[in-house]
Amino acid sequence: MSPRAWNWRLWVGFLICLLSPFAFFSLFEITRSAVWISVALFVIAAVLIVGGLQRTYSAPESYRGRIAGPIVVTLSVLVMALFAFGMYEMKKAYPVAKNAPQVGQKAPEFALTDSNNKNVKLAELLSTPLSESSGSAPARRGVLLVFYRGYW
Repeated sequence: MSPRAWNWRLWVGFLICLLSPFAFFSLFEITRSAVWISVALFVIAAVLIVGGLQRTYSAPESYRGRIAGPIVVTLSVLVMALFAFGMYEMKKAYPVAKNAPQVGQKAPEFALTDSNNKNVKLAELLSTPLSESSGSAPARRGVLLVFYRGYW
């Protein structure tokens, strides 16, 4: 009787499943959208674990894992469920701003400094006529506000 081989798919999948939440938490402060990286790692882990289980049960005389396989699956599902629950709770920790303007809604009056250190107000931008309007009715002017997360 030959010795049974190590079922690497099962154990590598479990290791990736354990490392996936750490990838999320280490990248969260940088990107705020690292959840997709963790989901992709969980999918890769699930594919490897299922492949390892198929290997174990299709050729039990060749590969190890008949006892460890169900334990690894249970622990992996538990890690994935805890991660999903943590994501659900984290969403509640960052509430939606109730007084934030909605899409299409007029922004409140504000003043900002432009690149020439000149103070510019929203009302000034909206009231300045367009020089290209050649029709009888003056064209309405709009302002596009773009907010991005800076590093300050």
